[in-house]
Amino acid sequence: MSFNVASTVAALILTLGQTGTQPFVGTWTMNFEGQTFARLELQTADVTLSGRISLGVVHITDQGEIDQVNQPAINFTPLFDLSYRDGVLVFARKDGDDTDRFEMRVNGDTAQLTFVVTDEFRQVLKDNGLPAPKPITLTRMKP
Repeated sequence: MSFNVASTVAALILTLGQTGTQPFVGTWTMNFEGQTFARLELQTADVTLSGRISLGVVHITDQGEIDQVNQPAINFTPLFDLSYRDGVLVFARKDGDDTDRFEMRVNGDTAQLTFVVTDEFRQVLKDNGLPAPKPITLTRMKP
C-alpha cells in the first residue's frame, strides 16, 4: 500500500475549506416593510465559494438604521476576493468605479452583513453629518 502525503494534505485542506464556508451557502435576504433591500446568493462548485449580491437604495436615519427602501434590490453584481477566516466571510463587489467590501458572520439561518467602511469614507460621511451604516441582518431563504 502506498501513501502519498502531498495528496492527503491537499485533500484535507480542501475538505476543511469547504466545511468552513458551508454555513454561508444559500440565498440570504433582508426585507424592510415588505420590500427586499438586500439579496445575497452564495454557492460552491467543487470547493470554490462564489456568489452575487443585489443591494437596493435605502434612506438611513441619523443613527445609521434603515427607515425606508427607496428602490428594492433588483440588479446583481458578482462577488470577488472571497476569503474565509476565523468564522468570517470577507468579500467585495464593484459599484461603478468603487469597490465595496463586506464581512459576513453566520448564526444558524441568520447572518450579520457589515459594510466595511474605510477611514476616508467614514470622514466623508462625518463631514456630511451621516453615521456609518450599521450591520444588517440577513435571513437564509428556505429551499
